[in-house]
Amino acid sequence: MASSFVAALALGQIILIEYVESTLFVLGITGSFLNILLFAQRKFRSNSCCTYLLASAVAALVLILMAIIPQLYALNHTPSSLFNGNFCKAQGYITQVSAMLCRWLLTIACIDRCLLTSTNASLRLFATVHIAKKIILLLHIIWLIFPIHMLLFADVRRIGYITCMLSTDSSALYHSIYSIIAGGFLPTFIMSICAKYIWKNLQLKRQRRGMINLQRRQNKREIRNIQILIMLLLQVIIFVLFTFPYMSFNLYLTFTRSVTNKSTDRLAIESFMQLFTGVTVLVHPAISFYSNTMVSQTYRNELIILFRINKIIMQTDEQNQEMRGWCENTAGLKLHNKKELEINNYTFIQYEYTFDLDQWNNSIKNLLEDKMNKTL
Repeated sequence: MASSFVAALALGQIILIEYVESTLFVLGITGSFLNILLFAQRKFRSNSCCTYLLASAVAALVLILMAIIPQLYALNHTPSSLFNGNFCKAQGYITQVSAMLCRWLLTIACIDRCLLTSTNASLRLFATVHIAKKIILLLHIIWLIFPIHMLLFADVRRIGYITCMLSTDSSALYHSIYSIIAGGFLPTFIMSICAKYIWKNLQLKRQRRGMINLQRRQNKREIRNIQILIMLLLQVIIFVLFTFPYMSFNLYLTFTRSVTNKSTDRLAIESFMQLFTGVTVLVHPAISFYSNTMVSQTYRNELIILFRINKIIMQTDEQNQEMRGWCENTAGLKLHNKKELEINNYTFIQYEYTFDLDQWNNSIKNLLEDKMNKTL
């Protein structure tokens, strides 16, 4: 009969799947779709870093679907003939491919920002959308090949349950080393070096040019690049924090593979920790959209435009010739609606002019500033 400790850990696993994973699933699916829609917008398509983040969002969507849906299904449908050797091969392979793509696209995005912020003009030429698309294709080829061991050696330990394993000791050892180095240590190391290098480059840039002396268009472009950089660095911090438990536990499993006399409690703890660290890995792809929204004004503006909740209405009456003249002649707005109203027995004609945030940022704001500068 299982001890109360083992039973508590088993209950903890159910809670992790039913509440934590289901929450991450909702957040991740919603966020990944919105990331894809937003990074596909015109303002972001011309940025090489956003091209990598767009591809990473697609990989994150696949990862969340493949990692969480089977766990949620298994809660109320085990044993099931679905969970067999072929399932383990397919799920293990697709999950590995999407997870590695998600991590390495983020890593290459960091390298891209290093190149863009470099004082070397030749290096900055590599931070282009054209090159980004080629590198994304190359990464897909690489990570379709490296996890091939999952298709060859993944098998089910107990048919009917999600108890996947690698069938040979050599393949299990390879997978542990491969996961630690390629999935944890190398991306973290490269991202950390890039973050330090980017910060150094930005400090040099400020000393040489001084952002306050830039022309308006240069300043707007610089601000957008800085916001994208902050988005990226926050994603790196989240990735490192929530990948560290997974990396540490895989390192533990590698060093204890030869231990054959593990107690029931120890096996229960390892089973719980394997699920727990697997859940922490999903935090980064699940919340990347929300971290992007939190730190980037440009990203929030594009989100507003996407949902068309940015409509601004200006109202005036027929007697206010100055306001109507500004709307029609200075701002170039078209009359949206004209209607007769009565307030306190006073009848007047109300004029309505509408515009959205995109029109304001791209044209109306500049026209207004030009008009004010000429007046001054």
